[in-house]
Amino acid sequence: LQGLNPGQQVIKIVNEELVALLGGQTTRLTISPNPPTIVMMVGLQGAGKTTHTAKLAALFKKDGKHPMLAACDIYRPAAIKQLQVVGEAVGVPVFTEDSKKAVKIAEHALKECQKQGCDMLFIDTAGRLHVDEDMMQELLDIKNTLEPSEILLVVDAMTGQDAVNVAEKFNDLLDVTGVVMTKMDGDTRGGAALSIKHVTGKPIKYIGT
Repeated sequence: LQGLNPGQQVIKIVNEELVALLGGQTTRLTISPNPPTIVMMVGLQGAGKTTHTAKLAALFKKDGKHPMLAACDIYRPAAIKQLQVVGEAVGVPVFTEDSKKAVKIAEHALKECQKQGCDMLFIDTAGRLHVDEDMMQELLDIKNTLEPSEILLVVDAMTGQDAVNVAEKFNDLLDVTGVVMTKMDGDTRGGAALSIKHVTGKPIKYIGT
């Protein structure tokens, strides 16, 4: 400590508090002892759910897992095609179905996942506003039907402090297990991570570009 000037000492204290607030250790996704491990991706539109669904699947594929992606966004034009494109790019199969019921698609994706011997299923859900009760109920129905091991809230780093309201509402309804912070290459602040961790108590499990 004698080698630090007052300014450096303040920075050290702040850094230690930030580390403590965010958890101070790496938090990995929970792998189910009874495959497949089901990971449900939720959040607002444009946060990067579809892209990061494939990125996370690619990470686990490198670790020797056999993931599958499920296209459950039945509202956004070209959402299914986008998931197919990114799934093909990382070499992960994508389950799609011409249905207007996201819950049914998720159910059938799980059956196909088990049929193909995949040990992880990543569910790409449609982006939605946390104040849309019908859309939020759809997420709850998927959760209750599939009982996922992980429910990851995907948050755009550039959302700002409004991310707190979003995180609080999603967590109150779904009891999310972790947070994915996206687009950190386009924003150097990322302060929303601190606020989200504070109001939800859930770990930041992945930070990506």
